[in-house]
Amino acid sequence: MNRLQKLAGASAFAALAYAMGLAPASVPFPLLPFLRFDLAEIPDLMSFILFGWKYGLLTAFAHWYALVITAQGVFAPPPIPQLMKFTAVSAMFLGVYVGLRLAKRLKRGGVVLTTLTAVLARAGVMAPITFALYYWWFPSIYLPFGKRALTAAGFAVESDLAAATLITAFTAVFNAISALYLVPLCFSIAKALKRALGPRIALAEAV
Repeated sequence: MNRLQKLAGASAFAALAYAMGLAPASVPFPLLPFLRFDLAEIPDLMSFILFGWKYGLLTAFAHWYALVITAQGVFAPPPIPQLMKFTAVSAMFLGVYVGLRLAKRLKRGGVVLTTLTAVLARAGVMAPITFALYYWWFPSIYLPFGKRALTAAGFAVESDLAAATLITAFTAVFNAISALYLVPLCFSIAKALKRALGPRIALAEAV
């Protein structure tokens, strides 16, 4: 595929991601229902796998920008929640990239190793960012909301530090689970597309 074809594909995936974000295509995380397993992240990761990291980031950025310009703040003003999503997806991309490189060097592991590195990258990157967001950067916005969410989930906390720590831990679990199902799912879809389209499409391992 040439650059123009990849650019067109990345743009199409960005549009699909935004459309899926408007549809009821997400499932709430039971421990913190304001976190949602978002199927709109599938086109972002598909673009990365099919076209390479540059076009994957382009898709994710376009998806983020579309969310920002059309968003209405629920408990936090744009672009903070949208930027957190973009950062989480980018961290997962980093994990996939590292996993693919390791699998190629070791000549083993494949999707399993790539999924593991994606889980570690997404959860590991987002944990300190989440804690800083709640405890240092915007405590007046996020902590009251976080405490109410924890109380509704059955976790009563009084101190700000305890609330920020517990939310960070739950968010890390959420991000780990997100990568755990998204990565193998997207690789399965990509391989099915490669079988269907043959040499007209290439996976990220080969680009």
